[in-house]
Amino acid sequence: MARELGLDRRTVRKYARARSWQEVMRRPPRKRSTLDPYLDYLQQRWDEGQHSATILHEELRSKSYLGHYLRVKMAVAPLRRGLPLDEPRERSPSLREAARWITTHPGRSSPHIND
Repeated sequence: MARELGLDRRTVRKYARARSWQEVMRRPPRKRSTLDPYLDYLQQRWDEGQHSATILHEELRSKSYLGHYLRVKMAVAPLRRGLPLDEPRERSPSLREAARWITTHPGRSSPHIND
């Protein structure tokens, strides 16, 4: 089957064993950050009305945070869109991946036959 699809056999095995699209995502789970201990504080200050990443970064530095401003800016970005801070970010399948899933059937002799 891997040969017919033009994919590595490990890739075919991964897709065949997957129960959902989340299992075949390329992005690994989020690693712990130096900002993680301060996420509750960031959420609290955001709820209090402080929406400036610069000021939040200064406040965190006074609380012994040694990380960079950009990490704070990236952490509050979901809050600006109305999302929670620690929600894991998942990538939906690309259009190319979805099209391949739809147009490629294991029973077909070649993945290029779409008629």
